[in-house]
Amino acid sequence: MYRLLTRARRLKGRAKALASDHGGSINVMFALAVIPTVGLVGLGVDYGMAITGKTRLDNAADIAALAGVVTAKEYIAANAKQSDVTSAGLTAGRNQSLKAFNINAGSVSFATVNLSPPQVTRSGNVLTATITYTATVQSVFGKILGVSASTFSNTVTASADLAGYSDFYLMVDVSGSMGLPTTDADAEKLASQSVESQGNCQFACHFPTAKGWNLAAGKIQLRSDAVNNAVCALLDRASTPVVPNQYRIGIYPFINRLATLSPLSDTTTSLASMKTLAECDKKWPLAFTKLLDTGSTQLYTNNDPTTGTGSGGTHFETALPQMKSAIQTYGNGSSVTNPKPFVFLITDGMQNSQTYSSWKDKRTYPGNPSKFTGYRNAEWDGSQPAQIDSSKCTDLKNAGATISVLYIPYNFVKTYGKDATIVRENNLVNGFSPTLADPLRRCASPGMFFKADSAEGITAALREMFDRALKVARITE
Repeated sequence: MYRLLTRARRLKGRAKALASDHGGSINVMFALAVIPTVGLVGLGVDYGMAITGKTRLDNAADIAALAGVVTAKEYIAANAKQSDVTSAGLTAGRNQSLKAFNINAGSVSFATVNLSPPQVTRSGNVLTATITYTATVQSVFGKILGVSASTFSNTVTASADLAGYSDFYLMVDVSGSMGLPTTDADAEKLASQSVESQGNCQFACHFPTAKGWNLAAGKIQLRSDAVNNAVCALLDRASTPVVPNQYRIGIYPFINRLATLSPLSDTTTSLASMKTLAECDKKWPLAFTKLLDTGSTQLYTNNDPTTGTGSGGTHFETALPQMKSAIQTYGNGSSVTNPKPFVFLITDGMQNSQTYSSWKDKRTYPGNPSKFTGYRNAEWDGSQPAQIDSSKCTDLKNAGATISVLYIPYNFVKTYGKDATIVRENNLVNGFSPTLADPLRRCASPGMFFKADSAEGITAALREMFDRALKVARITE
């Protein structure tokens, strides 16, 4: 009995202590306050997850819309003679849109995504793709406050001009280094056979009086030959436009200055003339090899040596501003009177401010002996290799042109002799050649830098440059 009374007294004392302890009530209040705080933090986490998912889905919708119009455009261009080409092209575009969205959207955490059937339509010569999606993201923490899910949606529209009226300005480097063979093996072969007054020749063997020139004739392919063949293949590629007058092409060789081999002309009506000027029907030498730097300006007009290609160096700082002035229309490609200009710069990227000109007038390139009445014999002022100044490209791009660069690497030049001038020149260019790619990459418009060093690679790269230009599309909403 005593033990029971003792326990009762102890329980009574504990009850009084608890009643008088204010800390216990604070703990209860704190516990109640934690619930909404945790809920608010959870809402922030849920919101972040939803935003991440929306960003991913928005990007997928952008890609899907572009894929739709590009695919439809390519299909219609490649199957122009098919009777139901538009219907088939739009179907191909829709299918590609769906595939592109699913691949890029992937799996979004805690989300249910509903994609409306992609719409790809044609109105006149304009293709339009519309992608609409809705997504519901389940809340993980927000349920504490009664927020079970969040819903968001987006509609993206992209368009492309079916015809894509384009002007292509082929800016071709024909300076001395483009006379190098396309492979190291051919360079060594040429050097082993061509012993000139200054030593074995495998660099600048393009002077018609040089022994190396005749040895190379059709037997050892020079880079100028490879580029010439690639340009001829491009002319054939551009000869079947979707609509008349869709493409115009001009060929502009340059050394110190920009010259015109073939003026900007429509490929459907002037293809034969362009191929004749490029000498596509010949085996060797082709037009670009004939235009290699021979120590005197070529393609001049009115017996004036201050016009034409010039001689002695590679002057991007002169040729690029001249190209800016030569472009006839800076349009957006929406019509035949508003073509979009593309400049295809084909070069090894080695700038050289040397000249082969009259010492009193660096603008003239009369040759030595001079072939222009009233002009002194030319003088050479020494090799001065450098990188291209990409700011000149920026000026051209800001004016509205798209620059596509085909970089043909300047291979290491071996020295097959002891002539001091040749040794010095080879050492100079070999020191700069590894640094030439990055300035050319900065020169090119986004996604428009290409590199090739074999004959097959040059042809393939030039074709890809043309095809990529035709794929230009834009997000409109």
